[in-house]
Amino acid sequence: MSQLKSATHDMPFWAKLLHKLGKPVAEQFETIQTVFSLFSDLFNCAVKNQWRRHEIYAAIVQIGIGSIPIIVIATTFAGLVITNEMAWHMNEALHTITLMPGFTGQFILRELGIAIPALLLVSKVGAAITAEIGTMKVTDQLDALKLLGIQPVSYLVFPRFIASILSTACLTLIAIIVTLSCALSVAVIRYNFSFLEYLNALRHFVGAGDVFCALVKGSVFGAVIPVISCAYGFRCKGGAEGVGRATTDSVVASTIAIIVLDFVLTYFFTLVLS
Repeated sequence: MSQLKSATHDMPFWAKLLHKLGKPVAEQFETIQTVFSLFSDLFNCAVKNQWRRHEIYAAIVQIGIGSIPIIVIATTFAGLVITNEMAWHMNEALHTITLMPGFTGQFILRELGIAIPALLLVSKVGAAITAEIGTMKVTDQLDALKLLGIQPVSYLVFPRFIASILSTACLTLIAIIVTLSCALSVAVIRYNFSFLEYLNALRHFVGAGDVFCALVKGSVFGAVIPVISCAYGFRCKGGAEGVGRATTDSVVASTIAIIVLDFVLTYFFTLVLS
């Protein structure tokens, strides 16, 4: 170890810089490999019928029911803001707001009602999962589970994986309903739309296909969040400081993954629905 430190100390400046830059990149690639390995292990758990229903129900309560208040609050204000903003821009550009229900509905069903729950779950649930598993890793609790003959993936990851998919799909529906209800309220109260007029304009722009795409995107996001969070937790090291660093990296990686997947899925569904 001392020889390695001495060799690093004797490196020229450019070599030290490359070493410092290359180490985090290598660690990120190793974490990505862990993510794909976890997906493979989760598939094996599903095939082998290793369903721990009690843990799944507990995870649904934590991930799904526990996240309802914050998602309802966030999507309520999002619906109010997006309706007012869209009405103002349409009035400035087109001098009419008759198309506001359709454009608002499309934006909510295809982006807003899906992205907000997913990003909130990253910061609330994903961070908690990484911190919990990271703490178990640095305190050797994961090794203790293995000594007891319990596989950490089937006991810790798989229940959260299933619960997150189900919870995110349901939370996406709740977010869409809340956001559309707030948009409808603003349109009726402030912009003098009638209830039936708004719904009639809305149905010409959105349909069952948009709801299906929203559920698929929400389920994909729900599958990605716990896997990335657990991968960073399993690779955590360095005590309390390492747990904090792993949690931060997990939130950043999950956020980037959701943004990239959102682009890919939106592009794919746009081709399918057009």
